[in-house]
Amino acid sequence: SDHSVTINGSEWYDHAARRGGNAISFVQKYLHMSFPDAMKVLLEEDYPLIEPSEKEVKPFALPEASADMRRVFAYLTKTRGIDGEIVSTFAHEGLIYEDAKYHNAVFVGKDERGAARHAHVRSTNTKGRTFRINIEGSDAAYSFHRIGTNGNLCVFEAPIDLLSYISLYPQN
Repeated sequence: SDHSVTINGSEWYDHAARRGGNAISFVQKYLHMSFPDAMKVLLEEDYPLIEPSEKEVKPFALPEASADMRRVFAYLTKTRGIDGEIVSTFAHEGLIYEDAKYHNAVFVGKDERGAARHAHVRSTNTKGRTFRINIEGSDAAYSFHRIGTNGNLCVFEAPIDLLSYISLYPQN
């Protein structure tokens, strides 16, 4: 799944589910074990590793593009304050577009040959809950990115954070 789980010492937190706990509750939840079985796993040093079950992976496919990207352009420039020239550059490179069905922003990650391998979708809603998801079948090794010229590696939590950074520091 797309859950982001943080582990710190013997504590864990699932950001998508907004819950966490200790090592015992982690084993109970993610290995689907009872409390006694979870204790046994944690106390036995030679407990055999449990392989995750094989899950059918859907083939990667980009959402259908809208005929224009007025809503996405307006959202990124007016609501989020991203420089319009930067949005246009990414759009012309096929890295940002508006999906036809819901008018969400689609951020595309491409491989070395220029083939789309990853897509992150974000709603352009300014009211209510925000929708964000990676398209099924996306290869996280090719997430939305930009190769700069200054030799630094910058890591961002979300595509809009990368665009904001470039808007603030276009020379880099």
